[in-house]
Amino acid sequence: MRSWQKNLARAVLLGSLVLALSLRPATTVRANDTLDWLAAEPVTLLDLGVIRLKQDLLQVGQQLVHTGILPVAPTTGAYYDWREKKIVVFLTVRERYADPSEGMCLELFSRVAKGLANRGRGQKGEPSWYLEEIFTHDGWGNFTRPKSMRQQLMRSVQLEITVLPPQPMGPAPTMNCSGNLDMDPSEVKVSTS
Repeated sequence: MRSWQKNLARAVLLGSLVLALSLRPATTVRANDTLDWLAAEPVTLLDLGVIRLKQDLLQVGQQLVHTGILPVAPTTGAYYDWREKKIVVFLTVRERYADPSEGMCLELFSRVAKGLANRGRGQKGEPSWYLEEIFTHDGWGNFTRPKSMRQQLMRSVQLEITVLPPQPMGPAPTMNCSGNLDMDPSEVKVSTS
């Protein structure tokens, strides 16, 4: 047998072996139907924006602890309230020594709102630009977004701050502040419970 015939025979044998190995049953290759299902589920820009809000708020809360504004790590989160058509971003913290006050709640509201607005890459400190940025993707296809997206997001995203009293069952009330990220402290709704 000539050398080129030997090389051809080796190549055919090797190709057959590779083909046989690649034709294994699908059950051994794809044994995870959970990941297949998860990979097929869509994620909307609303989902992505809420996820980004949660991450950013967590980091703002950690920064407030690091700088000494908050005594302990707050509970943070965000969710879409489909009944009210609004996105709620919340931060809850327990005051360690003093009873919660309106001034304390409003100060924390302002710091959190500014902390979120400063996380934007473009117009730092501008909450409407920040919201538009986190609720759009990084691709070039954003030209179809609504023309009033920033204004609508400003009306749709509500920040809620809750300051709990030092003693869970004590006589002091819980202080709540809520409003849009661009609100002046005088416009923020303050309540007790």
